Amino acid sequence: MASLSPAFRIESRKIHQEHQVIDQDLSELEAALDHLVSYSQVHGDLAAAEKVLRCGRRLATYLPAHCAREEALLLDTVSDVSPQLAEFAAEMKRQHRELLTRLDSFILSLGRLESFEDVDSAVFELKEEGRRLARELRQHVAMEERELSGFL
Repeated sequence: MASLSPAFRIESRKIHQEHQVIDQDLSELEAALDHLVSYSQVHGDLAAAEKVLRCGRRLATYLPAHCAREEALLLDTVSDVSPQLAEFAAEMKRQHRELLTRLDSFILSLGRLESFEDVDSAVFELKEEGRRLARELRQHVAMEERELSGFL
């Protein structure tokens, strides 16, 4: 680890801080999903739908950039430290691709909710996609934090 630069340490702290923000955003998204209701109630409680839309758009805005930055500034660097870390970095990159695909599915579900066509189905799908995205993203971040705790 002695070969890791001070600039790397600064960037790794930034990644850790971004993970904390992601965790907060996922908590907000999950709470909004819990309050999202079916068609008969959705017109009476648009606040939950608007909050889900806002959270989803925020994730769509910064998660791809976070993954790219993390790969370039953290994972590519630690992969040179050991074969085990190289394998771990490759797995995290693979998971990034899966998570970004999951995010795309969630964003498509958001679009179906906004169209107000078959809102009951759209709400059900959105809740499923959102919860799955949140669960998988939390697991991914926790794994990165655990495995790279000496670098973050």
